[in-house]
Amino acid sequence: MMERVLSWALGITLAVLLLIVAYQALSGPTPNAIYGMIALRSGIHFAEPYGRYIVSALQLLAVVLTIIPVTRTRGAGLALILSIATILLHLSPWLGVQLVQGPGVSLALAQGRSLAEINAMGLPTDKGAMFLLAVAVAILSVGVIFVERAKVEAMARAKTKRPIGAFA
Repeated sequence: MMERVLSWALGITLAVLLLIVAYQALSGPTPNAIYGMIALRSGIHFAEPYGRYIVSALQLLAVVLTIIPVTRTRGAGLALILSIATILLHLSPWLGVQLVQGPGVSLALAQGRSLAEINAMGLPTDKGAMFLLAVAVAILSVGVIFVERAKVEAMARAKTKRPIGAFA
């Protein structure tokens, strides 16, 4: 019983965090500041908007899989893969731990400003909030996977109990 409650609590928390991240990526000004900076720093211009759409679709798929109890482990696994990729991207020179934020970044990207010009603007950063969110999603994903495995083992133990008596 406790495994089921914990499974639902962790699953819903993970789904809500993934929804928040997907919403932030899909809403707001275009080009998106995060994916635009990845495209600008890496030279991979596919990152904005197509990479953003693909990642957001995968995050929404992970939300759906996490909400359904039968596929919760798969959803958490997909969320874990996405969050590990995000953490690695944050640790790379393409993104960084502290992201420049605000509509000023999107406006500068839309105006075609260079990376040096954007850096010279002195825009505020998120102080690592998106990086910590990716770490939180990874930890929650691992938690969901472990709880789901514990739930399956508890159900298997309950099914294998033998009755006590002469005919056991």
